[in-house]
Amino acid sequence: MTERVLVAYTSRIADTDDIAEIIGTELAGCGLRATVLPVAAAESLYEFGAVILGDAAARDAHRFVRRHKASLKHTPLWLYHRGAPPVPHDVTRMVRRLGAVGPVSFGGAAPDRDRAKAWARYLADQLAVLHRGFVSN
Repeated sequence: MTERVLVAYTSRIADTDDIAEIIGTELAGCGLRATVLPVAAAESLYEFGAVILGDAAARDAHRFVRRHKASLKHTPLWLYHRGAPPVPHDVTRMVRRLGAVGPVSFGGAAPDRDRAKAWARYLADQLAVLHRGFVSN
């Protein structure tokens, strides 16, 4: 499978970039072409078949969503954030408005690498299903 996936993260705060790198590496190991970028560097979503966005609660994430609103309505989108539940209300609204999946919370003092890897493998499985056309979004 050669589906391109964007793993966009908001900042270096709270290890969001580390989680993005873990997810990107794991997706690549599952046969996906993953690109890991800060949200500010993601100028176009044209070449991506899916987007994974973290930290969904940050202002930069909301700017990213506004900038790419039209594309995101037609692109599978998963969210994660570096915080403990409950999920902030604005993120819940973003999920409903865009039809996104998540968010997955990666709370705690340090990123849970094993959990991030497991979630990335789950996403790779979901993308394989979408790519084969068994599910439409």
